[in-house]
Amino acid sequence: MKRGFLVALNSPTGSGKTLFSLVVGTELKGKVAYIVRTHNEYYPVYRESKRLEKSFSFLVSKALACPFSTADVNPEDIKCSSCDIFSSIPIKVDDYPFSFLSKLKKEGEEEGFCPYYSLLDSLSNSDVIVLTYPYFFIPRLREALGLDFSQYVVVVDEAHNLDRLNELEERKLNITIIDRAISQISNTTVIEILRRLKEEVKKKALSEEKYILVQDYPKLTDNELEIIKEEYEALREKMIKEKRIKQIYLNNIIKFYETEGKVFSYKGSLVKKPITPEKYISILNDPSLSVILMSGTLQSKEFLRNVLGITRQIEYIDTEKEMKKKLSGTIDCILALDVTSAYSLRTKEMWKKYASYILKIFYQAKGYVLAVFPSYSLMNEVMKLVNLPKLVEDEKTSLEDVYKLKEKSIIAAVARGKLSEGIELTKDGKSLISDVVLVGIPYPAVDDYLKLQAEEISKITGQDVKDLLINTTALIAVKQAIGRAIRSVNDRANVWLLDKRYDSIMWKTKINCLNPKKIKL
Repeated sequence: MKRGFLVALNSPTGSGKTLFSLVVGTELKGKVAYIVRTHNEYYPVYRESKRLEKSFSFLVSKALACPFSTADVNPEDIKCSSCDIFSSIPIKVDDYPFSFLSKLKKEGEEEGFCPYYSLLDSLSNSDVIVLTYPYFFIPRLREALGLDFSQYVVVVDEAHNLDRLNELEERKLNITIIDRAISQISNTTVIEILRRLKEEVKKKALSEEKYILVQDYPKLTDNELEIIKEEYEALREKMIKEKRIKQIYLNNIIKFYETEGKVFSYKGSLVKKPITPEKYISILNDPSLSVILMSGTLQSKEFLRNVLGITRQIEYIDTEKEMKKKLSGTIDCILALDVTSAYSLRTKEMWKKYASYILKIFYQAKGYVLAVFPSYSLMNEVMKLVNLPKLVEDEKTSLEDVYKLKEKSIIAAVARGKLSEGIELTKDGKSLISDVVLVGIPYPAVDDYLKLQAEEISKITGQDVKDLLINTTALIAVKQAIGRAIRSVNDRANVWLLDKRYDSIMWKTKINCLNPKKIKL
């Protein structure tokens, strides 16, 4: 790092990489900016910072910090300049982040100061700070922090997600959003504009679970957008005066039209997003920054260069190879040779076979069973045939729903979703998930979005990356699913590979299942 290298650290869960990165960072520069994907990852950084006796602070969105708002509001919905408590006080984080935040919000409302701006001001005085991805990777949010990141060692955790950074500014427009916007307003002109928009969106937003490029999506004139903005500003002013701030759905519509990107139809919504993560990744190429990318399932150096576009020198460290010993738990692999999720063989009979396998696995499992599917549609087809204690993920499912489970259950999740990459069920340091079921291979759909992304990246790098995108995406999803059951070196789990295509040298080598037990129903 002293020679300007970006360090890519591939190290399994439980190997101590959080503590390691904090020690390296504080020794090298005295300050660490820890960049995480979700708020769940704040706790271990706080714990290890206290262990090292380093001062700690963090930042959450205005929506979470504001005493007057619900958690689902967009930060722009909160008109801080009109707020009675628009001021900060010096604070010191001396408790677990969200316990501290809860007390701070209560004190802020009672004593008349802003929790958000108090947290923001505390960042510059702390040895270790934790931020979520948007605050570091979205240029306008990063600049608004007023921090000089060259003074920090920047640690990016769960860095296998960097290929999805363009989703940070993904915008959706659908019937539900428009209906909710209409329900919040009384301006007849705006209602008329939104009703017309709703009818046009209905025609373009298809139900298919794949991205379909929409060239002639419904438009708003500059005048119509200005009228909507005026109504939005009036709602912002009204809510802050009443000190009851909830999500203003007009803002979803405004942001959809003001965001750059291509428009696709996906699962009943119009979705606009940039095609590649290039503009967000570019900060990592800044030679003045000391950067560590970390993950238990980090992509290859080739992927970091050719797909993510990291141009600076990379020092890639695989800790198990470097230390020549296993740092994670043990998996026992079972490979089914009579099922597959290949598109050409997706039939009702195949769904019945998958359901039979899940029943069989559940009855022999010692703990929770995590079943991971390539898509929602495939998952729903199979799981409706499974009459057992179960939690089936949908777009509203949260990690808290999993933690409320009281009996042995099947947790049905979608690859690269909230559950397959987020849950950690442990007791006394031991994983409570005894079996991971990979229902098919989670290859991404080769849809318009993936094709455009591959084309765009190929233009930039001069490399054909389509196969690399498809295979790496599937491999990381599989490794992440397995990792839900292996949380320490002492864990042991059964991994059920329910697709005959896993019976290849590539798959067996990549997921360390060289000699799986082979079965048929």
